[in-house]
Amino acid sequence: MIKFKVLVLLLLSSAVIANYTHPSVNRLIQGNDEPVGVVFELVENDKSTWEWAAPMIQDLKMQLKAKYPEIEIAVVSHGREQFQLIKKRAKRQKKAISILEDLVRKDNVNLHVCGTHSSWFGINPNSYLDIVDVTVSGP
Repeated sequence: MIKFKVLVLLLLSSAVIANYTHPSVNRLIQGNDEPVGVVFELVENDKSTWEWAAPMIQDLKMQLKAKYPEIEIAVVSHGREQFQLIKKRAKRQKKAISILEDLVRKDNVNLHVCGTHSSWFGINPNSYLDIVDVTVSGP
């Protein structure tokens, strides 16, 4: 029987801890039961979410990959922070976008935004950066 485990971590700006630790990631790393994947979920209103979230996700991903090299990582964004990933807004957070581009292109991290949420604000899926997968709806 194949075990399938996916951990959803809510990343909230108020919960950011120094050195990019997260109790759920720590439990995974300390355990010996390799999960198939981890989903980092963001639901924020902060206009600079990716400035703190991208480096944190990058660091947590490195910690997880050090223990579990085959683990799959996905990022799901379905708050207002997803609109920071629109092409015309990407210049506002260049360093964060660069980190996200590396995560997607070099590290095979999947970056998803909610298409339903986008439609509520009249945002066309083609408006997003090419590293973003616009899914029908978020979790």
